[in-house]
Amino acid sequence: MLAFLDTEFTDLVIRPRLLAVGLVTTCGDGREFYAEVTDQDRLQATGWYGRGAVLPQFGKIAHAACCYAELGARLSVFMDDLAKSLKNDEFIELAFGYHLDWELVDLAIQDAKSPSWALTRLRVRPMNVYEFTGFGPGRLATDAYFKAQAHAPFSRHHALCDARALRLAYDAAIRESAPPWLAPETVDEWPDQHATA
Repeated sequence: MLAFLDTEFTDLVIRPRLLAVGLVTTCGDGREFYAEVTDQDRLQATGWYGRGAVLPQFGKIAHAACCYAELGARLSVFMDDLAKSLKNDEFIELAFGYHLDWELVDLAIQDAKSPSWALTRLRVRPMNVYEFTGFGPGRLATDAYFKAQAHAPFSRHHALCDARALRLAYDAAIRESAPPWLAPETVDEWPDQHATA
């Protein structure tokens, strides 16, 4: 299973702390996860960029607001459910565009003291796909998506929106790199089998 992760965090300089998590899967049911923190210490520690681009987009998704501990617990349940839907030889290929995305999510679940995370984590294969998705067709797909989202309730720098954009970028990059003998209509089935690109 291929899933796409994005996070928002306080800043890049002084001890980045998680603010929001967005996760989308390539499962047939299109599962998504989104949560944002309400902890005042985290919100107040957010740098000037996050205060202008990230925090104004909070509160746009019902029931997403929670404290940091609950965010970790919710995320653990979501990841456990994904792992339970896998066959014995399958993994969750967790794609992200920046190393802190995975590190902060892993830490949040650990901080929530999830008893199942140690086993679930064995089924997760984190992979930074920026070099694959951040240029060429991936970048074009991302830019087009963000342009289309410009007047939506939430857009770029909202973790769920960015996770969706990453999925589109990955799909576009896969299509571009697909062998010429692969029929275009089958490319949609391709990412799950070739998630290690």
